[in-house]
Amino acid sequence: SGNLTVAYKPSEHFNAYATYASSYKPVGVNVGGIPTDANGPITDLAKVKSEEVNHYEVGVKTNPFNNTIINFTVYNTDIKNYQTLVQSEDPTLNRGYLANAEKVRVRGAELDGRITVSKNLSFNAALSYTEGYYVSFKNAPLPLEETGLKVDGKSIYSKDISGAELPGISKWAGTLGGDLSREGQPFGNKGKFFVAIDSYSRSSFSSSATPSKYLVVKGYSIFNGRIGFRASEGLSVFVWGRNLLDKNYFEQLLPAGGNAGQYAGVLGDQRTYGVTFRYVL
Repeated sequence: SGNLTVAYKPSEHFNAYATYASSYKPVGVNVGGIPTDANGPITDLAKVKSEEVNHYEVGVKTNPFNNTIINFTVYNTDIKNYQTLVQSEDPTLNRGYLANAEKVRVRGAELDGRITVSKNLSFNAALSYTEGYYVSFKNAPLPLEETGLKVDGKSIYSKDISGAELPGISKWAGTLGGDLSREGQPFGNKGKFFVAIDSYSRSSFSSSATPSKYLVVKGYSIFNGRIGFRASEGLSVFVWGRNLLDKNYFEQLLPAGGNAGQYAGVLGDQRTYGVTFRYVL
């Protein structure tokens, strides 16, 4: 593994760069069980090949105005032997197991920035667009709605889903936040009273190794906030809250074990709040 970066900085306000990186995820052993035939476990399927990753990235980092930062990046990542859940193509070996999809690709663009209006007020924002899909995945598990599928009277257990979306990737995601502060000295130590709000939004995404219309998590937005006093030395205290609007959302939808047509959901955290005390010597 390793990386190579070339950068060009024509001025102190502009820096352009290009990066190539190569890495891998090591080989593994399928400890979750493997298909078995009349002769016992098929040991050739126990070994999981290593992933091979090639990543390309081009971007710029700028501060076009005083107290302003704007960065932009585009990238492409190719992964060979992507480690995921697969399904044996042999109808007599109806068993899902950890193995490799032939190739996947993730590419996208990211824009982020920060502006400091004054020593007491600042804003930050970020926006990303991402495409992630299987370039080649010929023996994927069936989607939930095709459980028990038969063609010409024969049961089908696997499917070629080349070109389908990868799980867990929203095409659009973004953050927006702000911080308002004022200097003070309530505990005998200099610091700042502050109020900060930030938000996170993402569009819908597939939540299964094989895309299914029943396992698509809808997009959602959540808002967090903090208010209190922070000091570089001495006592800091603030009240914080996450998911302030108590949004109901799923973090994941997943098929039940054995893909029997059932599915379950992992719920996102409800409104959570608390108080934090910190003392720095």
